[in-house]
Amino acid sequence: MKKLCLTSVIALFILFLSTGMQGQTTQPQLDQLKLMQQFIGTWEAPFPNDTISSFEMQQFGKAFVENDYVTVKGKKSLDSKWMYGFSSKEGKFKFFVVYFGGNYQTWTGSFTSEKKWVQEMVQDFNPEKVLMKAEMVFESTTSISCLAYDMKGVKIFEFKWSKVK
Repeated sequence: MKKLCLTSVIALFILFLSTGMQGQTTQPQLDQLKLMQQFIGTWEAPFPNDTISSFEMQQFGKAFVENDYVTVKGKKSLDSKWMYGFSSKEGKFKFFVVYFGGNYQTWTGSFTSEKKWVQEMVQDFNPEKVLMKAEMVFESTTSISCLAYDMKGVKIFEFKWSKVK
């Protein structure tokens, strides 16, 4: 009888603990499509030797299209075109860039917070083969800081974009 009573007390204690404990609350999913709209517009970043890098981002339904330009000594040239599509299954954008010379890259990216975008250049959309990583932080509605890292996590470059339109 003593053993049965002890077992019952232990079972009740465990039951009490399990009903009193709550799991960690899950954070609400970020609305990736809405956050992506922060990029819409024309952005510029100055580089040495009278060079300006710029991009124009626009929404295309639930996708996004970006044209990148390089302006050297006042002469503006189209450098690349980017196409972003959202994978709801993965919760990330997959995007493809094609350069004027025919080269291409594949990327994945998403917002990790309302102001931080993280993207990875991957080999042919294979998430296991990351070639480079970049992080962009919206410091304001008109300023983005950008950091890029190689596969070993070594910083490759850093610059700021400013919204001009």
